[in-house]
Amino acid sequence: MFDFDDLPDQTGAEKETLPAVNAREAHAEDSVATNGKLPTAPENRQANVEESIETKDLKVGQACRASLDQQDADRLLGELLRVSCPERYASYWKCIKEQNGHSDQAQQEEENHRKLKETEERARKTTEEEDERARKLRDEEDKARRLKEEAEANARKMREEEEEAARKLREEEERSRRLKEEEEERTRKIKEEEERLRKLKEEEETTRKLRQEAEERARKLKEEEEMARKLKEEEERARKLKEEEERARKLKEEDEKRSRELGEEEAQRSRKMKEEEERAEQRQPSFADLDEKARRAKLLELRASASKLRWQDNDNANESDEEAVGILGSLGRSLSLWSSVASIGFSFAMSSDPETAGKQIADMCRKQGGIYVKAAQMAASCPIAFAEPVLEQFQSLQDSADPQDWSQVEPRISKSLEHVGGLDLTFEHLEQEVLNAASIAQVHRGKLRSGEEVVVKVLRKNLAESFSKDTGNFLSMMSMYESVTGTPIKWMMDWSVMELRKEIDFRHEADLHEEQYNFVKGQKELNGRLAIPQLYSEFCSRRLLVMEYIDGCKITKAREIFPDWSSDRDLPQLHEALETWHAMQVFLSGKFHGDPHPGNVMIRRRKQVPRRKAGEPEPSPFEIVAIDHGGYFELSDEVRKQYAEVWQLMEEPKDEKQRLARRERLLEILKLWGIGHPTRFVLEQMFAGHMGSKDPTATIRENGDARRHRYNWMTQKRDPEDLGPPIFDDTTKMDPALMKACGCGNFTRSAWAKLAKGVRGWDFTTVRIKILIQWAKRAPGVRKIP
Repeated sequence: MFDFDDLPDQTGAEKETLPAVNAREAHAEDSVATNGKLPTAPENRQANVEESIETKDLKVGQACRASLDQQDADRLLGELLRVSCPERYASYWKCIKEQNGHSDQAQQEEENHRKLKETEERARKTTEEEDERARKLRDEEDKARRLKEEAEANARKMREEEEEAARKLREEEERSRRLKEEEEERTRKIKEEEERLRKLKEEEETTRKLRQEAEERARKLKEEEEMARKLKEEEERARKLKEEEERARKLKEEDEKRSRELGEEEAQRSRKMKEEEERAEQRQPSFADLDEKARRAKLLELRASASKLRWQDNDNANESDEEAVGILGSLGRSLSLWSSVASIGFSFAMSSDPETAGKQIADMCRKQGGIYVKAAQMAASCPIAFAEPVLEQFQSLQDSADPQDWSQVEPRISKSLEHVGGLDLTFEHLEQEVLNAASIAQVHRGKLRSGEEVVVKVLRKNLAESFSKDTGNFLSMMSMYESVTGTPIKWMMDWSVMELRKEIDFRHEADLHEEQYNFVKGQKELNGRLAIPQLYSEFCSRRLLVMEYIDGCKITKAREIFPDWSSDRDLPQLHEALETWHAMQVFLSGKFHGDPHPGNVMIRRRKQVPRRKAGEPEPSPFEIVAIDHGGYFELSDEVRKQYAEVWQLMEEPKDEKQRLARRERLLEILKLWGIGHPTRFVLEQMFAGHMGSKDPTATIRENGDARRHRYNWMTQKRDPEDLGPPIFDDTTKMDPALMKACGCGNFTRSAWAKLAKGVRGWDFTTVRIKILIQWAKRAPGVRKIP
């Protein structure tokens, strides 16, 4: 090791030997141990040496040399000398080189010892590293084991889930397979049914053609036979006529001879018989000669036998015969279409679009009024022939006319009341002011001598001429409509006009009024809910009706007249009563009111309102009064039973088997009625054209097709080629009265729809269907449905 003493003393400074330095360093170490201070760290030592260099403190540098590594100490001291004593720097490095030669062996031993320690240290570190790696390996193995266990658990769970999914998939495939088989089976049955229906229809078409050919051959044969018979009859008639002429000539000669002989005797006998009849009439007291009590007794006697006596009424026979002849002539002749149209100013061409053409007819009826309005109201019950906007226009027409003057009406009333002493002995007073005037009659209010408030309905004068002309013109318009649109309607209108003829003879209405009055009184379901005005039969005749005055209003005016009227409470109950009455008429007796429009439905207060029962709505304080009973129609017993059965079939089937069985029965009945499009007939005629309804016996597709065909026919705007089959195959098979029974719902639907606006939770169409099904089940003699 280099020692400062070996350096030449060029500065004359105090030299300090290495042992002295070592002794000072040992003393410093003891001092540190005695003071409890830690020895200076190596990095601090190096900092001290560097600080000594900067301050050129050589002694401190020498003291720090002992605490550094040999090579580092030599380097630092050399650097210190270079800075502080440049003149001793070269001598310093020369001494260092000489000393290094003597200390190589010691350094080699130290180096070996150091390397051994390093080897041991490396071995120790290697062992620690291997232990650490072993520990980490064990941790990795534990982690790998846990991950493996988790992976196995996840795999096992995934296998279970896959197995569950596969099981569900197999079940779903099995369910799909069963559904597919069921669908295929249904499709097969439907195809078989369609094929059967197609074959049946083809057979029917073939049968129809054969029948038509046979009928044509039979008709021609019959015409030939008729012609031959007529020729033979003409010959026979000519021969008989000649014989009759000869016999008449001879008889005439004999009569002239006998008349000359017996003329005076016969004239005398006739004169005596006439005188006896006059004396007999004078001996019998007249109605005016009777006292009040006797007159009342006589009136009661007349009331009891009025239904027979009114048909013996021959008052004003000439006028009656004239009207009857005029009506029959109007209905019996085939008027020229264009001349009839020109006679009412219908000078424009009718459109081939059903909606446009129907509106043209409605506008013409509105302008002409009178019988045209009555006829249009009858057409409103035929949704198969007219689009819905046209039906609404027909239904909105009001039957009104200018009233005839009292000077024309009063003699007619007096003439009709001659059998009870005339107008003065019958009424305490009779108002000249008209209560209501329509196309056929006008109404006056009055009071009988017995105190009852009544209304008098008087037939309009000179009705025959206008009736025959108006109905003829209306039928001509229907012929034109049928021709341009291809819609069969004339057959129905011909029958309707024939029925309308009865309404100008009040004896028909009187009979029907009394019959319905007794029918309603005998039905407990209608007690207090619906009434018929009392008819005073003893005063009724061919052109006069006297009935109870109703202190109420039309149902359309109830909200304005009655302050306690509640649509939510009253409308559903009154509608139910009216529909129940209609259903009972149709299904129990077959005879029904065919004109139940709002003008013939009046509202009045009930005499006694029942108490409210628990769980039921508050009873309405109003009841319906049905008027105008001239327009009644009657179903034959067989058709009544079939109609009731069809309505029972409208109940929802329990399953597909029941639906198919009911469908088969429905088609069987509708075939008897000549129906070619069964589902459309059900939607339009039975369900009043309600597009939200459906035929429960038909499939979803059949219902959809029927609605589409109805829409396309009504609008003629979307796919006009897709109109479906005609609704009628043969109109001759359809009973017109049955069409009226179906049409009553159509006739009132528009009015009820307007009244029902704002009524919460009430669907009057659904209620109507339920009531009809309910009473169809109670129809006498009806066949049990599948």
